[in-house]
Amino acid sequence: MRARLVLVSIFAVSLFALPAAGQERLIDVNVFGTWVDSSGDSALEFGDDINDAGDVDFDSDQGYGASVNVFWSNRISTEFALSVVDPDLNVNSPSRGRIVFTEPLEMMPLTAVLQFHLLGSSRFDPYVGVGGGYILFQDIEDENDLDDIDFERIDFEDDIGLVVNAGFRLGVTENFGIYLDGKYMPLETTATPVFTGGPDQEVDIAINPLILAAGISFSF
Repeated sequence: MRARLVLVSIFAVSLFALPAAGQERLIDVNVFGTWVDSSGDSALEFGDDINDAGDVDFDSDQGYGASVNVFWSNRISTEFALSVVDPDLNVNSPSRGRIVFTEPLEMMPLTAVLQFHLLGSSRFDPYVGVGGGYILFQDIEDENDLDDIDFERIDFEDDIGLVVNAGFRLGVTENFGIYLDGKYMPLETTATPVFTGGPDQEVDIAINPLILAAGISFSF
C-alpha cells in the first residue's frame, strides 16, 4: 500500500513540475493500446500428493493505458505510465493431461522511468530508459471456476521491480505524434491458493511482463 501511494503521489506531482527553461517540449501526454506477454511461469500443488502438481503460465493479451512524460531538458525526461490488461492465467496438470483451470487475471502495471532521448528535440525521437514498476493484481475469487482444483480463492501480492525501456516518438505536427514503446519488468509475485480444505499454500510466480504500446502523443 505504501509503494502504491508513493507512485500515485509522484504521478500527481509531475503534472505540476516546472521543467527546465529553453526547451521545445515540456510535457507529453500519451494514450495507447498495449500488448502484454508474461513470459514467466511457476508450479503449485493441488494437495498433499507431490506428483499432483500444476504448471502455471499466462496468455498474452491486449489492453490499454496512458502516460505523462515530463521533460527536464531536451534529452532527459521522466515518464509515468499506467496500463490495464487481463491475461488468462492457466493451470496445467501433467498428471491429468489437461488444463484444469483458466481465468482472466487483471493486472495494472504502473511504471516510473527516467528516459534519455538520443537525438534531443528531433522530430524522430528515439529513447532508452530505466526505472521502477509496481503491478497491482486482482485476486481470483470465482468459486465456481475454482471447484475443479479445490481452491476457495487465489490471492496475489502486488509487487514492485525493475523496468527497462526503449521506444520512439515520431512527430507528425508540432504538438501531435505517434508513440511506440516497449517495457520489460523482470519480477515475481506471491500467489496464495486458499484450499477449500487444508492449509493455504504460498507460491512464487514469475511474471516478467513485456509491455508493448502503440498510440498517439500530444506535446505541450
